[in-house]
Amino acid sequence: MKRTVTALCLAAAVGAACFGQTYYVSHSAEEAMACVEEIDRLAESGQTDAAAEACERLERDWHDKTPWLDALLFHDYVDSVDVSLAKMRVQLQHGVLPLYHAESAQAKKGLASIKGSEYPLLENIL
Repeated sequence: MKRTVTALCLAAAVGAACFGQTYYVSHSAEEAMACVEEIDRLAESGQTDAAAEACERLERDWHDKTPWLDALLFHDYVDSVDVSLAKMRVQLQHGVLPLYHAESAQAKKGLASIKGSEYPLLENIL
């Protein structure tokens, strides 16, 4: 009986840890994606300085989360978003909106991939 209870406790702990990881990664990706969309709106309305500042804040926030995300995900996924955010900021600072929009789309794609990789789907397990 003790073994069964111990096994159930361990299974509950593992399940809670999995749920916590999924929530943290999904929430971080959703939050960053919402910020990228807000930066897109600022850039489209001609407020490139405000968009560059918002992008710099997002880049700093993402960089602060990087150690935790690197521990939970493939390093390349997190780094590709980090690089895209840096390129977005530089493009905004130089006023090159076409390249900014291309990098923004790349960042959104990377964030969506990160978020989608955490769901317990068959394609993610295999």
